[in-house]
Amino acid sequence: MMQNQIESLDKAQSLALETAWQRYAQLETNAEAAYKQYLRLRGWVMALAVVATLLAILTSRSDSSLMVSPLGQVLRASLILVPLIGSVMLVFANRLQQGQYWRVFRTGAQEIRKEIYLYRTLLQGQPQRHQWLLERVSQIQRQVVETIGSNWIIKPYTGEILPDYPGNEPNSVLVLTDLGPDDYLRDRVEAPLKSYSQELENIHQTRTRLQTGILAFGALSAFLPALSGSLNIWVAFTTSLGTALIIWLEVSRLDLVVKNYNQLILELNIIRDHWQSLRPPEQTGAEFFKLVIATEKVLWSQHNQDINQMREAVIELRTQPNDMVTQVMSQPVLSKIEQTLLPEKSTQLEILPAKTEIIPEETVEIEVVKPEKQEPKKQNKKDLPHAFVVMPFGRKKGPDGRWIDFNSIYQQLIKPALEEAGFESFRADEESVSGDILTDMFQELLLADLVLTDLSIDNANVYYELGVRHALRKRGLVHIQCGRAYMPYDIFNVRTIPYQCDENGCPDPKHLEKDKQAIVKMARATWESDENRIHSPIFQLLAGLEEPDRRALRTPLATGYWQEYKEWQELVLIAQRQKRIGDVLLLTEEVRNPLIKEEAIADAGKALKNLGNHALALQEYRQGLKINSKNSEFRLEEAFHLSRLKQSEEAIVKLEGLLQDEPNNIKALFYLAGIYTEMWRDEWLKIKNEQERLEEAYEAAHLLRKAIKTYLKGYRLNQDHYHSGISALIFSCVLEHLVEQVGEDSDLEDEAIRQQLPSLKGAVQFTLDSVAQRESNDFWVFVCLADFAVCTAEDPKQVMKAYKKAFTLAGKNKFALKSTLDQLKLLEALSFRPDYVQSGIAVIQAELERFEDQEEAVADTTSNEPASVFLFSGHMIDSPNRAQPRFPADMEREARQKIEDVLDKLHACSGSMAIAPGAACGGDILFIEACLERNIKVEVFLTFSQAEFIQDSVSFAGDNWVARFYAIQKHPNVTIHLQPERLGSVPEGDSPYERNNRWALYSTLMYGIERVRLVVLWNGKGGDAPGGTGDMVQQVRQLGGIVEHIDTTKFDYWKMNEKVVEFPKTIEMAGQVQES
Repeated sequence: MMQNQIESLDKAQSLALETAWQRYAQLETNAEAAYKQYLRLRGWVMALAVVATLLAILTSRSDSSLMVSPLGQVLRASLILVPLIGSVMLVFANRLQQGQYWRVFRTGAQEIRKEIYLYRTLLQGQPQRHQWLLERVSQIQRQVVETIGSNWIIKPYTGEILPDYPGNEPNSVLVLTDLGPDDYLRDRVEAPLKSYSQELENIHQTRTRLQTGILAFGALSAFLPALSGSLNIWVAFTTSLGTALIIWLEVSRLDLVVKNYNQLILELNIIRDHWQSLRPPEQTGAEFFKLVIATEKVLWSQHNQDINQMREAVIELRTQPNDMVTQVMSQPVLSKIEQTLLPEKSTQLEILPAKTEIIPEETVEIEVVKPEKQEPKKQNKKDLPHAFVVMPFGRKKGPDGRWIDFNSIYQQLIKPALEEAGFESFRADEESVSGDILTDMFQELLLADLVLTDLSIDNANVYYELGVRHALRKRGLVHIQCGRAYMPYDIFNVRTIPYQCDENGCPDPKHLEKDKQAIVKMARATWESDENRIHSPIFQLLAGLEEPDRRALRTPLATGYWQEYKEWQELVLIAQRQKRIGDVLLLTEEVRNPLIKEEAIADAGKALKNLGNHALALQEYRQGLKINSKNSEFRLEEAFHLSRLKQSEEAIVKLEGLLQDEPNNIKALFYLAGIYTEMWRDEWLKIKNEQERLEEAYEAAHLLRKAIKTYLKGYRLNQDHYHSGISALIFSCVLEHLVEQVGEDSDLEDEAIRQQLPSLKGAVQFTLDSVAQRESNDFWVFVCLADFAVCTAEDPKQVMKAYKKAFTLAGKNKFALKSTLDQLKLLEALSFRPDYVQSGIAVIQAELERFEDQEEAVADTTSNEPASVFLFSGHMIDSPNRAQPRFPADMEREARQKIEDVLDKLHACSGSMAIAPGAACGGDILFIEACLERNIKVEVFLTFSQAEFIQDSVSFAGDNWVARFYAIQKHPNVTIHLQPERLGSVPEGDSPYERNNRWALYSTLMYGIERVRLVVLWNGKGGDAPGGTGDMVQQVRQLGGIVEHIDTTKFDYWKMNEKVVEFPKTIEMAGQVQES
């Protein structure tokens, strides 16, 4: 039986363990031999001491005749030689004790044994553990040999694999197998407890005998001088005293051993009691790992003093920055180890009766719409601020002479702390693509939101990079250090966070959590501190120093930043030309670097503005303000789009706040004046009676006067800003017209505006003529010259001629034509110079008609905008290996009917549009088919290429679903969009399914939330992550859209189903709820 077990072992495992046990046995048997030799030498010393004492007594008390005989001469000679021989042997014995050869052997043996048990427990399932064990054994053996040198001949061992393992145990073969908790407790806790208790009993008896010996020899050494006053009696006295001192030294050593054993027994009992006190569900793999580590540390503590000198040399031999045990402890427990604990736990199944809802309420299922096959969840880093870590690499000596393992410090302390604080941590050696490391490093120092610097040692690279950051950015700095009592003079006043290291230079486990939380707290406080707070000592000391424009300092060779922006620009440019707002929104959202994202948002906002979607443009600019609240452009555009959305009061507050910070911001003044103008226009524009309209316009003239003053303020600041000048002139002329038409009393303010009209006309005409000469292709300046003609021309033909000249430069700028026409319509409503205004309107309308005739696509798009847009999200048909039913194939008919009922309720017809984030078997295909039956145009967004998508989300349900997919693909009302082609590769940390759902959602929102109807075939559980069903429902509801939830848990299928369905109870494992 035992032979069969051994043969079934993995060959590499068997070889590694046999070799390790052989080396352990060799060192252990040599330790026993060395210790026995030491005991023999001490025994001879004590025997010679007794002989010397007896000789001394004989020579002092015997007859003089005996002493003159040959025998007396021999006694005298022996009295001299015996103490000399005893002293030599005493010196040799003490030298052997000081060398402690047996302790070196035993320490090496016990360390090998410790590594063997780590191999058999923590490292189970690790592919490299065999090599790790052999390397550790070789390192320990090499250091033992170096320590012993030539003072001892190490004898080979040829006996049993484990000499001190109880041979009568039936499981002795398990010395070559992996261990579970019960076996480990037996070998490493119960057995040592029994052994140490027995040894403690023996030591206690030995100590009692030695203490009795001390008293006896003490009495003897005091009694002997009384026998004779001769010199020989004093020899006996000193010899007895020396012997007593030897015994006393032995007693002192035994006291220390007793103390250590008592402590060992206490700690092992605590460990055993802790494990036995855990309930079966609590005896997890993680707890087993803790048990092993604690036990090995306790057992190793008795040998730790001797091994400290060996450890430094052994650490130097390691090629990896982290020991395998450390790496394993930082990873999840292997399922293999967890499985060894499962039989001890209850895994009962709950039998549900028929006609009972089979979706248990307690089950929490995190679900994204599309994926049936599970992917490992990655941390979504796209929205995290970026932290760059500046520190030495590898192992370096600290200021106190101890080694510091900076790689361990980063992996175990810094990186986890920064990630807990909400940052994406990055160190220069983590760059995975080729490129110039210097340029990438400079870009990190320039653009990173936070730079954490480790100042534990005087490292030139660290100081240089820290100085660069101090000079480039005034904020975003955290400094840490280990073991320094002082800092170099130039940074002595920089606040640093201390952290603790153990004897190996790694983070001290006793202080790790405290040190990590200190970094977390400081990183968050630094990031959230006031924008005016300065962290760089350079910016603190040099008043007036300003940060450089980071966009002007881009390095063309840097691979990690501007390349991302270039690729983004290309995709957005294509999306903008094809008017795909959903693409623009998603691509902008995915930009990770804050500075680049700032520029990306600016470009996306302009694209949305040109497409006329003010709500989404406002959303983009507000996202930009979260990154940089002082960005003037974002503040301007936020106010502009607020005004376009008829939120004028809020827009005015925003612009007034900007003008307080930047009083000479001409564009802000122009926008503010435009809002006053729109507010004035809204007061009277809808009045049908012409005279009442004019009267109301004059009644609201306080807004017009405010607009004129604001336009003039901007024009005085910069007379090249001709838009402000022409606007001030037009509305000054309009105010004069209103005064002439309905003004009853003369207003001083109106009179002042009227008196400055001649000079304003001259100034504006000079500005426009000058700019037109410099910029002969500037469309807007020629439009302004035509507007100027409306106010000043003496012949309407001059107005026609001016507008025609301007429109030769207009190209396909339909927005410019419409905005100019809107202004002339406003003047027409006030009967302002009607002949001149009509001349301009006639030219613009003719140009618009020609433009729309040439651009039929634009006219078609405008006329065919859908009345309603239906966005769908729902479950797939259950895969065959799905443990818990959610959408069984037999539920298809009922699901189809529910979808059709909802579409009928929402009056879905041919004038509508449908958008589906996929065409998976189940909800997607049922929804698309129902829409096509109603002659609705459908846009389908696919996560992958069609072949890959079919394999992933269709074919597992059967060939019928594949055929239906191809029928949808070939339908003339269906347009399919492929994510890889339109959006490029999926960003790191993102899910392609979640990304696809966001893409479909944003593409739907471009039609306006008032038209959106979200239809979800959903059990109401999970999907709250970005892009999940729950998230889509929440976003649409927050924006004011309509959501139709088809709750699959309330289907009649569950009530009519007669099957008995079994559900596994959930079990708690390592602090998480998982399905058994």
